[in-house]
Amino acid sequence: GGCEWSLTQHYIFSRESMLAGAPSLSPMGIRMVAHAIIKFGTDEQKNYFLPRILTGEVFFCQGYSEPEAGSDLAALSMAARDDGDHLVCTGSKIWTTHAKEANWMFALVRTTRSDKKQRGITFVLMDMSTPGIEIRPLVMTSGEEVQNQVFFDEVRVPKSNVIGEIDDGWTVAKYLLEFERGGGAVAPGLQVMAENIATVAADQPGPSGGPLLEDPAFARKLADVRIRTEVLEILEYQVLAVVAEGGNPGAKSSMLKVLGTELSQAITELAMEAAGPRGRVYQPHATF
Repeated sequence: GGCEWSLTQHYIFSRESMLAGAPSLSPMGIRMVAHAIIKFGTDEQKNYFLPRILTGEVFFCQGYSEPEAGSDLAALSMAARDDGDHLVCTGSKIWTTHAKEANWMFALVRTTRSDKKQRGITFVLMDMSTPGIEIRPLVMTSGEEVQNQVFFDEVRVPKSNVIGEIDDGWTVAKYLLEFERGGGAVAPGLQVMAENIATVAADQPGPSGGPLLEDPAFARKLADVRIRTEVLEILEYQVLAVVAEGGNPGAKSSMLKVLGTELSQAITELAMEAAGPRGRVYQPHATF
């Protein structure tokens, strides 16, 4: 898709964009739900959504987490009752990124109660302009409103918007997560941040009076981050090689997700340490 590039060329573009500090594309459509539509969607769904995802006409958000179902996603309870050609959805989703900007949501809903909680879940595409949908921003400590809680009151979703089979949405969601957790270039951006931190630390006083960069404890943490970021990049290459051959990255994608998240946190903490007192003041445009 897009420029008729191969997956490897897409990765190279993503990598160079990260190195240059360019804004990244939203992953919800291109990197996530598009794969589910290609694998499980009908011809009509593919013909409608895939071109519009590429052009940006369709902008997706993700409706997974609920107030009582976060890390245990299979415990979700947002109900979707059968009503002829429609599913009627009632409940709420939380921590929905960019729900205010999105015009479509891909979501998991509970269509059947089952002893095995992974059964009875259905994967649906929801038009965010449908009557009965209310979006409430969740204001972060920074004042930003990126996350939202979305409420659904008798929202009618055509069954033609179901991806895969009714009650078998867990299969679709697991497949999609393999691509959510891999395929993009995250490591290069973290490498740039680590180098910027080193530059700042060279001018920041350390606990012994010399530059912070020469402090053994700080230098050890910086070296650890740099090494693990190289490991992350190698994992990205391994996942890319599998996906480029049409395979499923499997557990490696989960390894990418865990390592990438841990590194992002470690680099943020390191940046605050390098910034010194300035790191305790909210600066929305501060860069590292």
